[in-house]
Amino acid sequence: MKNSIFFLVLGLALMISACGGKHGGSQGTGAQQETPAQEQTGPEYTSAYICPMYCPGSGSDGPGKCPKCGMDYVKNEKAGSEMPGHEGHNH
Repeated sequence: MKNSIFFLVLGLALMISACGGKHGGSQGTGAQQETPAQEQTGPEYTSAYICPMYCPGSGSDGPGKCPKCGMDYVKNEKAGSEMPGHEGHNH
């Protein structure tokens, strides 16, 4: 009986420690995740060409490669039209 209780408590402790207190998804893993509350005002969001991984500080006025991850920049379809402060005109 004592062994059963010991293994039950040990199993519960391992499950709790494996979760790490994080519930509700995969927060903090992988690439930067977009959230409605997250401000998207840096060059990685507002440049004409952006990194698909939105690496901080990346972005360019022309094609090229991201200096952080090495991926090719892609044309930012939102640049100049939907970005804050650009209402009513395009660059």
